Amino acid sequence: MPGLRLRSVRQKLLLMVLVANFFTLMAAGSALLYHDFVENRNKTAAGLTALAAILAQGNVAALEFDDAKVAHENLAQLRANPDIVAAAIYTVKGTLFARYVRDPGNKSSIPAAPGLDGFRFSADELLVFERIASQQNMTVGTLYLKERYVLSTWLRDYLLIFSTVLLTSLALGFLISSRLQGWVSGPIQAISGVALQVMERRDYHLRATKSTEDEIGQLSDAFNGMLQTLEYEIAERSMAEQAVRTLNADLERRVAERTAELQVANQTLITRTEEAESANRAKADFLANMSHEIRTPMNGILGLAYLLDQRQLEGDAAELVKKIRNAGRSLQSIINDILDFSKIEAGRLEIEHAPFRLTDVFDNLAGIMSANAGDKELELTISPPPELRGLLLGDALRLEQVLINLTGNAIKFTDHGSVMVGVGLLAEDDKIATLRFSVSDTGIGIPLEKQAQIFAAFTQADVSTTRRFGGTGLGLTICRHLVTKMGGEIGVISEQGRGSEFWFTIPFEWVAATDYAQPDMATLEILIADDSQIARENLMLTARSIGWNPAQAESGEAAVERVQAKLDNHDTYDVLLLDWKMPGMDGLAVAKKIRNTLNHASSPIVLMVTAFSRDELLKQADIDLIDGILNKPVTSSTLYNSVADALRRRGRAGSSEQRQPMGRHGKRLPGLRVLVVDDSEINREVALRILQTEGAVVSVANDGQAALTWLQDHPDQVDIVLMDVQMPVMDGYEATRRLRALPQFAAMPVVALTAGAFKAQQDAARQAGMNAFVIKPFNVEELISTIQQLTHCQAEAGTDDSAGEAAASAAPVENLPGIALDSGLSVWKDMAAYRKFLGKFASDYADCSKRLADAHAADDRDTAQALLHKLKGAAGNLALPDVARYAAGLESLEAGGDRGLALRELQSALATAFASIALLTKQQEQDMSARTVVTDASLAGPLLKELLLALDADTPDPANKILDALAPALPSDTLTPLHACIDDFDFRGAETLARRLADSLTIAMKE
Repeated sequence: MPGLRLRSVRQKLLLMVLVANFFTLMAAGSALLYHDFVENRNKTAAGLTALAAILAQGNVAALEFDDAKVAHENLAQLRANPDIVAAAIYTVKGTLFARYVRDPGNKSSIPAAPGLDGFRFSADELLVFERIASQQNMTVGTLYLKERYVLSTWLRDYLLIFSTVLLTSLALGFLISSRLQGWVSGPIQAISGVALQVMERRDYHLRATKSTEDEIGQLSDAFNGMLQTLEYEIAERSMAEQAVRTLNADLERRVAERTAELQVANQTLITRTEEAESANRAKADFLANMSHEIRTPMNGILGLAYLLDQRQLEGDAAELVKKIRNAGRSLQSIINDILDFSKIEAGRLEIEHAPFRLTDVFDNLAGIMSANAGDKELELTISPPPELRGLLLGDALRLEQVLINLTGNAIKFTDHGSVMVGVGLLAEDDKIATLRFSVSDTGIGIPLEKQAQIFAAFTQADVSTTRRFGGTGLGLTICRHLVTKMGGEIGVISEQGRGSEFWFTIPFEWVAATDYAQPDMATLEILIADDSQIARENLMLTARSIGWNPAQAESGEAAVERVQAKLDNHDTYDVLLLDWKMPGMDGLAVAKKIRNTLNHASSPIVLMVTAFSRDELLKQADIDLIDGILNKPVTSSTLYNSVADALRRRGRAGSSEQRQPMGRHGKRLPGLRVLVVDDSEINREVALRILQTEGAVVSVANDGQAALTWLQDHPDQVDIVLMDVQMPVMDGYEATRRLRALPQFAAMPVVALTAGAFKAQQDAARQAGMNAFVIKPFNVEELISTIQQLTHCQAEAGTDDSAGEAAASAAPVENLPGIALDSGLSVWKDMAAYRKFLGKFASDYADCSKRLADAHAADDRDTAQALLHKLKGAAGNLALPDVARYAAGLESLEAGGDRGLALRELQSALATAFASIALLTKQQEQDMSARTVVTDASLAGPLLKELLLALDADTPDPANKILDALAPALPSDTLTPLHACIDDFDFRGAETLARRLADSLTIAMKE
């Protein structure tokens, strides 16, 4: 029994007997109780039934003669039986004839009508109904008897007797089993006693006495056998222990001898390990400290190679310069890996914590990796980033470094197929956005057994990898350290022969950002034609992420069919995005078919090319059929910008105005005075050339002290200072601090220049008073953008871009009320696009006055606030100052004030702006018709002939001067394609365009 603890076999035996006796007696007693109970009931029922039969027979005459008195007298005789409670006689019709009740007050004991013959027990009563029959066995009535039936007395007596018998039986069982249990428990207690003696004395010679031949006797034999076995084994163990003690003594002596020798060896090893670690730390510290000195000459070489590559070189010089740049970039990559790994070992690798846009990182990645992918004819795709609620906070350069390393590896180990860069949002809350980046390829893959060690330093999947593909084996190690440093994790999924996917996750903090308003192109419907399904699907995702509605075609023929189907339905695509190199009908062939055969000129056409095929495309004869070139891989920003440029160049859809091809960009720093301070002559020369190319006036100084002296001697001859931070005599930090101490230079913009990208350097630069931070080697776009931001320097207009056309067409209406044309053109750069979105503004906000009035009347402030905020932003971007000002004023008054007056002022400003936009559109139509006439063909003929001679000699400067001389005689949009070809050094294409121009002017040209 689980709850009962018995400490001896004796007790257990006694309990077993008692329990068995108890339940046996209980079973027997229960059976007897039930039998006697049934017998008692039957006997009582039989007695009462017999009495009822006698009474029934005695009342036959009373019923037959209807003598109720006799019947009452007969029933009254029942008073002698105290157990009879009631009696009644009923006629054959069921009416009460006579009755007897022991308690006269309890008349309810007589039923109203007789029941069925027989007896039944009810509660503590026995009821009997007996049929009264005549001598002819005819029923003449019914007799009813009711008797008390109480079992309590009988049951009490029975239980008393049963309890006495039960207790007597248990007592006898206990006495008998107490005497008999010794037969079982005695031998067991004897064995237990011997076992206790063996345990206490540890005397294994003792034996238990066998008293029976039953199971207990077998237990005694087994116990004695166990003792004998233990005795034997203990003896053997004692002998073994003695042997072990002897052996241990010998071993201790030998260990003492070896320990002395090892202590000497360990001390020597410790000393040498410390020396090696000290040397390794010294090497890492040296490389980390020498980072600036190592990178500086490399940056100079790459900068000079860049400047040479921008020149027109003869013979194989251009090819040699390109090889120098490629080799330099490879060497720079190796140097960067080694230096970064050294910083990691030295513990000097720092992670920035600054806001950045993920699109900028992907744009840089696309620009850097496009050449590598194009060289191997791989399809490199970059998926659009997920929608985030603001700017990410982190180290954009380190993130870009990881992506470049992984993408470079994917391209390096993939001979054919595709490489895909993806990013997804795993989780986002109010503070943290966790992103998962992946780089997938269709390359050689990595064996499963090698994947665990692939991120170790100087490790590659195969010993032949370095010979076949090159590399240091540090790239993935650096990636792992960078990702870990940024709080993430990195891994790989790969199958040998089927490609790999390297992934990493990083949690970024994020901050809310205000996006600058852009022209509304959310409703563009574009057609994407590409034979690569991966590229096509990725472009579809990218287009949808911008908000466009893309359709797709898997070949050039399918693209033509889709355009034809659109035209048949009197509809067009807003933009056609075509891959150039498609099997069958390539992108140019599709453009020619659409432009010439289908006579469809309204939709801009953008051709997608790899970095290596762009120059080849520019040399094609039909290049003038397209409106833009988009380099692969495509990102959301490059796609958006290319389509926006193509829309601006195409101008108004379906008009007779010629498209506006890309011309020369103007100088972006015209007349800006820049002081470059750097101790390296090479760095000064690179900066000097880049800035002068952009139109800046550049002065130089060798160190901080020389810069201070020069600035004090020429206080009014500099607009911005580019200051190296590490220089002899006086470094950039100290020079900037002293510069800020001089009142006349307290607000002078100073840009820090360094070959490193460490947070400590940036913090030191900010503390010294520097305004911005640019990393060497110079990213030209980043450098120019930083200078422009700090100086507010505006780029000059190109000699042959759409600015000239915009100015010309706008001249007659330059004082249009409500439109600041100069401000608008400074933002939009393109009159055609500016006019297009002014028209869209007029269309979108035509009912704005009514909607505002309705909201004002209904006191719907939420609707009014939302509409005013949107109107204010759109008007500001389109240079509608009055509308923007009154919208802002009304928005601030929505919570109170004279809203009625402010609303009327805004409605007046809107009406004025709409009228001016209509006038500007009308002027555009007049300009288009005026341009179809050439005024001086006699002057154009000789100049075109001189132009052909200059183009034949491949001399761009004389050709550009001739085009400038032709400008007064010919429409500007006929010369811009020629300028574009000359700027791209496509002299053959320029010759073709010049001959077409001559043909259109009916000027005969000799071959």
